[in-house]
Amino acid sequence: MSGIAIFVPSDEMYEQAKQILKEKENHVLIVKKITTEDAVTEAQKAISEGVNIIIARGRQAAEIKRHTNVAVAEVVMTAQELGLLVNRAKDIVGKDCPRIGIFGWGHMLSDTTYFNQLYHVDLRRYILKDFKEWRTSIERARNDNLDIIIGGTAALDGAYQMGIPGIYMSSTGEALRVALGNAESLYYMAEIEQHNYAQFSTVLDSAFNGIIKVSVTGKILVLNRAMEQILGCKTEECMGKPVKQFLHGLDEEKLNQILAGNMDNYSTFLTLQDQSVVVSMEPIVVGKRVDGAIISCSRLKRMDMNDKAVMKEQYLRGYVAYGTFDDISKNLKDMRKVVELAKLYAQSSSPMLIEAISGPELEAITQGIHNYSMRKNGPFIMINMAGLSQDQQMRTLFGTMGEEGGKQESGAIAEANHGTLVIQSVDKLTLPTQYNLARVIRTRRLMRSSRIEDTQMIDTRIIACTAKNLTALRRKYQFRSDLYFTFKSLKLKIPNLKDRREDVEYLLTLFTHKYMEQYSRYHVMTAGARRVLLEYPWEGNSIQLEAFCERMILTVGKRSITEEYVRDLLDELYHRDTSIYESTLEEQELEENRMPVTEENPERLRLKAVLKKYNGNRTLSAKELDISTTTLWRKMKKYGIDVE
Repeated sequence: MSGIAIFVPSDEMYEQAKQILKEKENHVLIVKKITTEDAVTEAQKAISEGVNIIIARGRQAAEIKRHTNVAVAEVVMTAQELGLLVNRAKDIVGKDCPRIGIFGWGHMLSDTTYFNQLYHVDLRRYILKDFKEWRTSIERARNDNLDIIIGGTAALDGAYQMGIPGIYMSSTGEALRVALGNAESLYYMAEIEQHNYAQFSTVLDSAFNGIIKVSVTGKILVLNRAMEQILGCKTEECMGKPVKQFLHGLDEEKLNQILAGNMDNYSTFLTLQDQSVVVSMEPIVVGKRVDGAIISCSRLKRMDMNDKAVMKEQYLRGYVAYGTFDDISKNLKDMRKVVELAKLYAQSSSPMLIEAISGPELEAITQGIHNYSMRKNGPFIMINMAGLSQDQQMRTLFGTMGEEGGKQESGAIAEANHGTLVIQSVDKLTLPTQYNLARVIRTRRLMRSSRIEDTQMIDTRIIACTAKNLTALRRKYQFRSDLYFTFKSLKLKIPNLKDRREDVEYLLTLFTHKYMEQYSRYHVMTAGARRVLLEYPWEGNSIQLEAFCERMILTVGKRSITEEYVRDLLDELYHRDTSIYESTLEEQELEENRMPVTEENPERLRLKAVLKKYNGNRTLSAKELDISTTTLWRKMKKYGIDVE
């Protein structure tokens, strides 16, 4: 039940209201004359009886608005009604251009901008918004030397105290009629909204997906039954609370971008109450303004691998991924986009490609994808194809049948069934191995022989990893096109550390502090030393950087880590051979290809000049020559330039 209540301050307005209600059909349930002191109590009583809209005037309307949440249609005195009151005031005063004060609460008075010209008066408006302002307004009216006051009961009491005549602000009924029209419009709008909400609630509750509506501040406004089940809590426990408290792992920055209208949509993958859930967010746009967001959660069923015996065997055989995306520090700014994309790819079971140098970040990403996917309970296997012959590659991937029907050996693809197989150095696969791998991915069948009974259906998610350019290999006919396009559709590139200066800066600080604490030492790095380390091309990524930091802290021997010390250490570790052997295979090759010493060789002259310029410092020399320090070292050996 819902309807309208009319509260009026006088008998005159009460009779007007009763007469107006006879004119046409309406939804008024209560008509009552009340005092200002009883306004809130009467409003609360009406609300308990089903009223959802109240018509009231002046201070009564203000009090009801302040202390309840009900919709209020204010009675606004029309210009015609105010004009009649002004003429009546002129007649009482009997003075040419009298100064008239008119008192009203809130929006009670209509526009009187041109009344002075129309009625030849000096009209002063006193608009009250708070009862505390009442005495101040009366004092101001006294100082304005008013001839007469128009207002309600309180205003007339003030006029009497000042010895000024007053007129009660009566209505012809026109203002009440307009207010009733506004209230009926509000009623119909509320009915439509209630109808739409009922439909919306029915649709939400019948939906399989979990749905949450959030405000522009990220607080939960609506959620359906499916979402209650996903979150494991009731609607009343969630309403008005930040959604991030319930969607653990949700990227708060992405949510803020959605709510700010800076993103059209966003999807990610979360684990809620041991359920795998795809989360999608879209902003609610009204006109050009964002009015909140809709968050949809789709449940995914994980692979059924909960058998304790199977899980135990996987653990004992090492087929378990221990890493998660949390292992990648959120302070590595350049890795954030990589992790976000990896989370999206985790939702898929299709083959994917990761372009990266081997290292902790690659392992964290591959294991994170597995543990973030619905294959989490399945096996996780990582193999490397580098240095294997074709026969070894085939046996590693596909297994063997054994001789004359003997015991067969399962390959990695079969062992990783219902799980994830990471193939490192996929660029090292021979063309026949590539062909067989492409066929297995395409058919999802593993055939160890020509016999049908030896065919095994497999469901293994394959992640291929490479540090090489597969596009270049394909152009040289060293990588099959079908396998190339199979992997390239879901490609993820982990940038080399040398291309992530902010990450180098963070890791340098992290590793330096780590080893100072580990070895109970304290050192200060100069700006020059720090600059050299930030600009150095860490080809071994974070592994090389961490190892260097440990060596640096162990052997620095002084409180200050200087640029000279850092350069010498880099040179010793990575650019000057300190092997106990007479020569490495690489040196032997260089020795065989050593160019005859001819001063006329322009490149040799150039190298010597630059090295001399920097007193033999290879880092600065390589920078000027626009080559790597490794390339500089090779050229020095080639032309017989003394390393020292």
